[in-house]
Amino acid sequence: MNRMIQSAGLWWRGRSARERGMLAAMALLIAALACWLLVVRPAWAWRASAVERRVEATAEMTRLNAGLARRVRAKPAAMMREDFETSARAAAEAAGLTVTLSADGEGGLAFDAPGVTSAALFGWIATLKRDYDVEAADLTVIENADATLDARGTLGG
Repeated sequence: MNRMIQSAGLWWRGRSARERGMLAAMALLIAALACWLLVVRPAWAWRASAVERRVEATAEMTRLNAGLARRVRAKPAAMMREDFETSARAAAEAAGLTVTLSADGEGGLAFDAPGVTSAALFGWIATLKRDYDVEAADLTVIENADATLDARGTLGG
C-alpha cells in the first residue's frame, strides 16, 4: 500500500504544473458529476414522487368523502339519529359522564346530565362539536352546592 502511494506521488510530481491543474479540474468535475448523480437527482426525484403521492392521496380523500356524503344522504334520518345517539353515549362514557339521551320532537337529541363536573360536561360538548359537528342547543346548567352541575339541553346541528 505504501509502495502504491509512493509511486502515485512520483507520478504526480512527474507531471507539469499545467497537467496537474488540468487533472485537478477533471477530478473536481468528476466529483461534481458524482454528487449530482448520487445526491441531487435522487433528492429531486424523491420530492417529485412525494408531490405525486400527495396529489393521489388528496384525490382518494375527495373520492372517499364524496362516497361518505352519498351514503349519509341515502341513510334514513332515524338510522342516523340512532347511530349518533350511540356515538354520543360512547363519548359521554369516555368523558366520565352519566347522560340520559332521548329523541326530542324536532329531530334532535335531548340530554340530561345530573351531577357532572364542568370539565367533563363541556369537554363532552366540545368533543361532539369537533367530531360530529353537533352543538348543544337550549342548554340549561344549574350549579349544585357540591360544585357539580345539572345540565339539560338538546343536541342538534
